[in-house]
Amino acid sequence: MATALYRSIFVPLDGSPFAEQALPLAVEIARRAGALLHFALVHHPVPALATALEVPEIETQLDQEARLREKNYLDGIVTRVRSTANVPVSAVILDGAVADALETQIEATGTDLVVSTTHGRGPLSRFWLGSVADQLMRRLHVPLLLVRPASVAAEAPRNIAKVLIALDGSPFAERALTSATALGRPFGASYSLVFVVEPPMPIADPSGLMVLPTSGDTERRIREGATEYLGGVADRLRRDGFQVSCHAVDGATAAGTILEQAGSLKADLIVLASHGAGGFERLVVGSVADKVIRGSTNPVLVVRPSGQPD
Repeated sequence: MATALYRSIFVPLDGSPFAEQALPLAVEIARRAGALLHFALVHHPVPALATALEVPEIETQLDQEARLREKNYLDGIVTRVRSTANVPVSAVILDGAVADALETQIEATGTDLVVSTTHGRGPLSRFWLGSVADQLMRRLHVPLLLVRPASVAAEAPRNIAKVLIALDGSPFAERALTSATALGRPFGASYSLVFVVEPPMPIADPSGLMVLPTSGDTERRIREGATEYLGGVADRLRRDGFQVSCHAVDGATAAGTILEQAGSLKADLIVLASHGAGGFERLVVGSVADKVIRGSTNPVLVVRPSGQPD
């Protein structure tokens, strides 16, 4: 499996300390991979109060002052990064709807990795649903590295020594492998392949009069199949020089078990593919990726491959 490094990393900012918590990890990845860093902030127009007062020139002045503050903010970020890391940096102020403007700029810069914070507030909350990070996750076919902000910002560069890659036996999920190894390679990371063996569904009797429970033998065969599958994927990675371990684990839910394994394996990063589901379906059932993002205290790399799921 050929593994390229990330060469163009995009970090959206909004002027808040929470958004800036994506910077240490983004800068460290760029430093190790020799990548170009792009910072972008979408301009927030001043509310049109002056227009309502029929003094549009005041509104124009206020808007210009706001744009100047945003430019000074971005210039300060660029200066800070250049003084601490020898990486090429660019910064731009964008106009328009936030997600639309960011998506357009990401495409224009040839970005191959986006690093952003989320505003998740815990595993039982979805307050970040509908946020910019969530919109980007559902739109982009570029890997999105999501960092959950802490109450106190971390100053030291982040390290990625152990990477957990969630697989489910499908070629679709395997499309996250290249993105995962591209991120872990500059850090010399090891990889843990995790397959969650969920309880098999009961089988309905053809007569429709009863439900037949699954046998222990069925569960054993599923677990053996998962172990064999992971071994095959691991062999491919090992041939490319990666250090890999395999974990076929029983779990009631995929997301909960992935989070538990991340804790027990002391993973620094969780990687998984996402279908990018949205709308009513997402509100009702959610996705494994969404639940992992909301529940994880570690960064999560979400890969949304182009084309239809296999």
